[in-house]
Amino acid sequence: MFLYIIKRIGGAIVVLWAVITITFGLMHAIPGGPFTEEKKLPPAVLANIEERYHLNDPLLTQYGDYLKHAAVLDLGPSFKYPGQTVNEIIAESMPVSAQLGLISLLLALGTGVTAGLLAAWRKNTWMDYALMLGATLGVSVPSFILAAVLIQLFAFTWPVLPAAMWKGPAYVILPALALAAHPTAFIMRLTRSSVLDALSQDYIKTARSRGISTRRLLCHHALRNALLPVVSYIGPLAAALLTGSFIVESIFAIPGLGRHFVTSIYNRDYTVILGITIFYSFLIIFMNLIIDLIYPLLDPRIRLQNHKEG
Repeated sequence: MFLYIIKRIGGAIVVLWAVITITFGLMHAIPGGPFTEEKKLPPAVLANIEERYHLNDPLLTQYGDYLKHAAVLDLGPSFKYPGQTVNEIIAESMPVSAQLGLISLLLALGTGVTAGLLAAWRKNTWMDYALMLGATLGVSVPSFILAAVLIQLFAFTWPVLPAAMWKGPAYVILPALALAAHPTAFIMRLTRSSVLDALSQDYIKTARSRGISTRRLLCHHALRNALLPVVSYIGPLAAALLTGSFIVESIFAIPGLGRHFVTSIYNRDYTVILGITIFYSFLIIFMNLIIDLIYPLLDPRIRLQNHKEG
């Protein structure tokens, strides 16, 4: 296990280096720069600013300097937020995105797994058809359209919830629903198909022949193995939700990480774009590693197979 973790850490470092290199190259390949404005700055002022942030250095020098600072977790200063570093921006905005993401993740998992299990239990009934219709709509409708519909319905037509901002528990409901809709629908469909596949296995047929009730058969036998595909999906999903949805946070004016990322793209704030991209990539890698370690708890056969291969 220790050797496996070391290999994964080594692979993560290579992936992060590739992400930095590709993102760095793409940003500098686009014409313009962080201080390109409609009203051009005087050449002397622009030269002083570029010298201050080392933007007049050769591209390879800038790349090498950034790698050196990133290696010690220094993501540099922001070009558009004077006096703030990228580390400070992430530290300030991450708790907001994490709070929204955690609520959305729990909502998606709880609703998706429960609805998928019910759909499998009531296969080919009106409940199954209704739940799958809802899942199809959830997968098909983009989050920004759903967010607009929720705002129109519950903030204007029936003004019971605030339309935007982040000032209390009531402000979490609409963005959490908009953010959780797509993953809920996907988890619902994934759970249903996985449970139906598990119910066709021989060990389920054996348990059924022993007179085990359908409810216990679903919850204690079929669901455990059926959750493996769902667990695989949780890794990237958790990273995406915990770092904040770029579109949803912008629509609801939530001061989270996603909103800063969108703003940094508009402003061509190179260091913020790179910093948030690196942070997001790290979370995906970290969550996937956690999921790999959870796998043997759900299916001991994975542990035995890995032991034999080792």
